Amino acid sequence: MNILFQMFYAVKRMIMNPKAILINLLTYAIVILILGSVFGSTYDIQKSLGKVTIAYANLDSGRNGAIVDAVLHSNDVTQLAELKPVMSLDDGKVLINKDEADVIIYIPDNFSDDKDLPHVVKVYLSTDYGVPTMVVKNIVSSLTNMMNTSSVIYKITGQTEVDAMASELQKNNEENVKEQSLTSSSLQATTAMGYYSIAMILMLLLYGQEYGIFMASEDYLGPLGNRMRLSAVKPYVQYIGKGLGLSLVTFLQGVILLLFTKYVYGVDWGNHIMVVLLTLFILSILVTLLGLMLVIITRSIQKAQSISNFISLGGTFIVGGFVIADFGSVAYLSPSYYAKTALFNVVYGNQVEQALINIGVMILICIGFVLVSLVASRRTVE
Repeated sequence: MNILFQMFYAVKRMIMNPKAILINLLTYAIVILILGSVFGSTYDIQKSLGKVTIAYANLDSGRNGAIVDAVLHSNDVTQLAELKPVMSLDDGKVLINKDEADVIIYIPDNFSDDKDLPHVVKVYLSTDYGVPTMVVKNIVSSLTNMMNTSSVIYKITGQTEVDAMASELQKNNEENVKEQSLTSSSLQATTAMGYYSIAMILMLLLYGQEYGIFMASEDYLGPLGNRMRLSAVKPYVQYIGKGLGLSLVTFLQGVILLLFTKYVYGVDWGNHIMVVLLTLFILSILVTLLGLMLVIITRSIQKAQSISNFISLGGTFIVGGFVIADFGSVAYLSPSYYAKTALFNVVYGNQVEQALINIGVMILICIGFVLVSLVASRRTVE
């Protein structure tokens, strides 16, 4: 009951000034409108760039090589990409240098050899951002899923999945194609307005670190923190209650912006809205804990706020929040990386399991923040 009281009190204090919250939400709504309008043609796959040109060299004649051919020549891929077969990797690089191809997909001759693990699909991009990157990532993801499934079926039944798929393709069974290959409809649904709605909502939530900093400034630093530690309220009740309350305030702002983009801008949030909301709520908890941890480690509100601002802007940038860009493993440093991955998986890919995996990773990160905060606070006291 005390935890619920602390939650209610924290929420009540934060919404005492609704004008500031509304102005903040309106600002993000305007930014979404501007970015979505300005970059609309850039991010619309069907209207702007046409088909992505893929140069591919498949030197493998085995089972996995056949899977590659089946995926690349499926209807879903050919709707988005123009294929140019080449004999070698060097031939593909020549096409890229002449601007006659956007991407090279290279499959070595030992790709089906189970003794030579792991199987590596070599991909070379002419650019690290934009539609070609999105298309190729989805194609490679499709290849990986098919090869994993095919391997399991082959071990159990002795029949390769690609054989069954090839026979269905000859019969023009569209349902089978959609199950086995890249879902182009998910890419077509990715609009600039939808993309920036996700990006700006995540950025809004990242700034929820400020609530964690506010909480730590009251409960950890200064005379008030000392008095609260001597009070009858148990520390864990105080932290859990206020932490959840402040996370709830951040979460509700994200939900309001989500509803605004849905009903005003017409953004499609998919068929699994509960998973979307769960993702936003877990990220809200994560950023609150991050703000709390920054204060405990630095023992300075000013330093914590400076780091927090850098994390919010930098974290949004490296996950492609302003422009579609692939920063590779650097993107993992952003607190919103797993949330963005989960949202795109569930909203545009209908991949609920993958989204839940990313949510699970976020929960583990939350636990890590708590442990680091506990260790840092004890060392400070000592």
